Amino acid sequence: MTHPTRRALRSSAVDAARPDSDRPVTRREMRDLERASESIAMTANEARAAERVTVVQGSAPLYTSRRAMREAATRVAQDLSVSIAESTYTAPIITVDAPSLGNGGETVPGVRARPFTPRVVRQAPVAPPSRPARSARRIAQKISAGGALLFIGSLVVVTSLPAQAVQTANGIDPEVAQIHDVQTIESVTAEATTYFARDNVTVNDQVAAARMSEGERAAYQAVADGETPGPSYTGDPAFPQVWDMLDTGVVQTPFPNLDQVPMSSQFGYRPGGFHGGSDLTPGIGTEIRPIANGVVSAVWQGNNPGGGGYAVFIDHKIDGEFVQSWYAHMMPGSITVEVGQVVDITDVLGQVGSSGRSTGPHLHLELKNADYVSFDPMLWLQSREMNLENR
Repeated sequence: MTHPTRRALRSSAVDAARPDSDRPVTRREMRDLERASESIAMTANEARAAERVTVVQGSAPLYTSRRAMREAATRVAQDLSVSIAESTYTAPIITVDAPSLGNGGETVPGVRARPFTPRVVRQAPVAPPSRPARSARRIAQKISAGGALLFIGSLVVVTSLPAQAVQTANGIDPEVAQIHDVQTIESVTAEATTYFARDNVTVNDQVAAARMSEGERAAYQAVADGETPGPSYTGDPAFPQVWDMLDTGVVQTPFPNLDQVPMSSQFGYRPGGFHGGSDLTPGIGTEIRPIANGVVSAVWQGNNPGGGGYAVFIDHKIDGEFVQSWYAHMMPGSITVEVGQVVDITDVLGQVGSSGRSTGPHLHLELKNADYVSFDPMLWLQSREMNLENR
């Protein structure tokens, strides 16, 4: 059997519609005719597929479309019978000890009875001490007490006797002299330097030697008072005669009583320009002392041209070289020295403050050489074994 094509069906449908009327077919009628032809062709294809399929009894059903498959599954699900199982929950039985129930009822259901069996601890009898041991102990106590009294009495007798009663007429007992060597310590003063001599060992106190006596200070001050002060910004001493007499080799930090001093700014370049000194921050009001003996060459009462506020300049002759020390930003009213005054390492120059161009209490310590060039004060003190540790 030969099946018609879509074109043949469409032409046959058009031909079938034309005998009734000679009018032309519209587009809508044409689409309807095409849809009818397609449905006829689809039905014919399904019929042909059904002819070729052999259904075996008991096999899975065949569906021509997914919709038919879903509808068949829905019908099967609706035909299933549903049964609800009965509850199988069983309440648990709680068993507790009797003391935890208290006095809540007359009877206690579900309580396990635990037999109580007291434990008996037997202690072995201790025999009383025998009399012979007790008497021996008393005798030992009496003997030790008597020995202690005799020892104390001998000490009293020995300490109350004079030294001649226990030594020979010639001095120290020969046996004792052979064991111990007698040594003497004497104080020796030479060239204004104090030494302590013991055998062949001498200790030189340089700090004590650098301190001036009242007579020395008065003599140096008389020389300074007879001089006309020179300028303090030239690299030469303002009081050359007394400066030449104050030659010293002993130096110290401005805070000799402190082992560690915080440093807020070091020597060298920093934001804003070159910093010619070291800024030390031991705290406001801390006393400031000179680094060595010298003569005051300048005192600024808040009018330091470099912004140092209240400041003091001192000329030193250290190992024959000119060194000028600056102490800036002092507390107003704390300066205790004046120009031309001879100072030593024990004098107090003033107190730490924040005068002038300063952002906080600190001491600006600056050192100048004979060329009037600033150098690192902390490094210079370290090179002279005066290390002021900072943190």
